[in-house]
Amino acid sequence: MTLDAMDWVWTRAKSRGNARLVLLAVADATTGPDATARMGTAEFMRRLAASRSTTRAAVDAALASGELVEEEPAQGSRATRYKIPGAVGYVRTHRATGPESGPVAETTPGPESGPLTATGPNSGPSTGPESGPPADIPDTLFGTEIRPPMGPDFGPHHSPIEGVSEGVRERGREVAVIPEFARPVVDRISAAEIYPAWTLTPAEWFIVDALIKRSGPDMLAAAAVQAAQRARNGVAHARYFLRAWQALPPAPAPGTVPAAAPARPASNVIPLDRAQPRGRVAQSADYLAEALAAMEAQQ
Repeated sequence: MTLDAMDWVWTRAKSRGNARLVLLAVADATTGPDATARMGTAEFMRRLAASRSTTRAAVDAALASGELVEEEPAQGSRATRYKIPGAVGYVRTHRATGPESGPVAETTPGPESGPLTATGPNSGPSTGPESGPPADIPDTLFGTEIRPPMGPDFGPHHSPIEGVSEGVRERGREVAVIPEFARPVVDRISAAEIYPAWTLTPAEWFIVDALIKRSGPDMLAAAAVQAAQRARNGVAHARYFLRAWQALPPAPAPGTVPAAAPARPASNVIPLDRAQPRGRVAQSADYLAEALAAMEAQQ
């Protein structure tokens, strides 16, 4: 069942980058057709060879995509149980093997079938210190920084999420690159004179994209402005908004009428209109008060 779940991730999953690696880690740990596996943060970190913050961001991105769900939260020493809904009951397609589709037979070296000789003046040996692995392959598949090949034949580096970049380094500084899907939210926040740094990672931009589709740019921008106004020392980085955005509800369905505000109860107190002329009773009370004050003065 593990191979079936992993085959689904490889061939059917839409998640990219770090979120896809999280799906593969869960699929590798599944043992039944229900495509579930218990896994904690430490296990994810071990399987993905990443830091705690990067691992949590990747898991959040996989959950936001909907291709990974949290079926049972962690309780005590029991880790969270995750589920890959698309892989439930999935069975991979087996390829037939035979004379035409089987593996290529190995050839034994000998007088007639020895190893092919190298061609060309500079081909060199096939193995050795001069023909090791390419220098542009990263040490880990889940590194915090993957440097693209450099040179005129290579275009700009593209992140796993289309149109998303963590930021362009210019002379040692990070320059924020805002993807098109996030511009409505960023513009509304900037219009409120709130200017945090927007150098988010590709996994975090993936979460922002999913939250915009769920709650809408207006709700996200309003929540960010309120959070910035409550912050005592201001907001230095847009990562501060992610936790508040994840707690927002989905956007209301089109045509939903807002609830009417409750009517205030009618007051039974008659306001005193001092502009009206005073009646005889009020004037008599004033005269009595003046007389009492005069008597007390004489005593």
